[in-house]
Amino acid sequence: MRFHSLYLAVALVSTSPAFADDVLSQAEALINQQQATQAYDLLLPLEAERSGEPKYDYLLGVAALEMGDPSNAIFAFERCLSAEPNNGPCRVQIARTHLAMGETPNARAELQTIKEYNPPPEVQALVSQYLGVISQVEKQQQRQINAFAQLGVGYDSNINSAPTDANKTAAAIPKIPNFVVSPNAITTSSDSSFVNLLAGSSLLYKVNPTVTALADINIQTRSFLADHSYDYQAVDAGMGGAFDLQALQLTLKLQGQKMWLDGNAYRDLAGILAQLQGAVGSGQMAVFTQLSQMRYDSQSVRDADRKNIGLAYSQAIEAHYSPSFYASIYGGDEATTSQKANYFSQSFQGLRLGGGLILSETLTLNTQLSYETRKHDKTPYPLFLFNREDKESNIGLSANWRINKQLSLQPSYTYSNNNSNIPFSDYKRHVVSVDLRFDM
Repeated sequence: MRFHSLYLAVALVSTSPAFADDVLSQAEALINQQQATQAYDLLLPLEAERSGEPKYDYLLGVAALEMGDPSNAIFAFERCLSAEPNNGPCRVQIARTHLAMGETPNARAELQTIKEYNPPPEVQALVSQYLGVISQVEKQQQRQINAFAQLGVGYDSNINSAPTDANKTAAAIPKIPNFVVSPNAITTSSDSSFVNLLAGSSLLYKVNPTVTALADINIQTRSFLADHSYDYQAVDAGMGGAFDLQALQLTLKLQGQKMWLDGNAYRDLAGILAQLQGAVGSGQMAVFTQLSQMRYDSQSVRDADRKNIGLAYSQAIEAHYSPSFYASIYGGDEATTSQKANYFSQSFQGLRLGGGLILSETLTLNTQLSYETRKHDKTPYPLFLFNREDKESNIGLSANWRINKQLSLQPSYTYSNNNSNIPFSDYKRHVVSVDLRFDM
């Protein structure tokens, strides 16, 4: 967060007497000309030699802060205050740094310390201005509302998740007495371009320092231009809370989904999510569980209850391009409510991996890998003498090019491969899309 007008006010009350040596005078002039990067490049090579000098540390901190690097700025200001605890301008700047990092309680504490030293009227006025800014930021932090809309076009090579070759599929079907499947009777994959619309909103309200209320809703519609019978719409909604348990954070949410297929109600989902998250080393570890009910409008035989539990870890690495990664393992089961359809019941285990790179201020790259095994081990699949087993793998690549603060372009590609011992369910799929996203 930058307050150039307030910074100039700080400069006016902090430059008397003027800095004695040419380097500091030059750095100060560059900062006042809003050339913070040049000032920082001038001062940084001297850090080993001049660290601990209040005037040097003050200017180094201001240059870092103006560049948008509050993490390094705060170290410089702390050295300045260690040598001169009564340095009002430096304490104002460290308060400003805490504010830039979203640490409003620390910023307020620093400003209250300045008031206790009975500073000159100019500094008192500046402190009052910052306290007003902090109050405004705290109100914004208490209630945060985000919304977005996303329009995209793409191509799906297999909109019906079917095998591509009828002859190979027919040949792969086990020989069953009095049961012969002609290749002409096998539905094969259909491809289509599509138009996709996605919109959503989320609300975060800080009830008190340890409890935050959460709510979100997302609406999606996808239309396949070659076959509208596969068009679908979905509304997802959730509400709950996050609870600060000091070393851990607990999140509890109720979740629901309504889905339509070809303009008709298709499926309802209702469930609960619980997640416990905390720091492990330099990353974050989370344990989560999800319980849900799935109810089908026209295929009630598929109604099922689903349980899922897993473990996830994520970490950002301080290196070139700011790489980050996550890994998650999970498992559970899905049991149909009807004993007649036990062949739909399944147990599953999976692994998800992903990562990202920040190539520039406007461009990021992401990748996702997943692998899941599913065993329908309660009842043999109809017409077959064995239980169904699936092994599904997915690879995803995506980029985010931020055109401006609100608008971004998001190309993506996903490859899916479902390897099943039931030939009708063995398929491959490629999906390519480009979305334009507007954040409000």
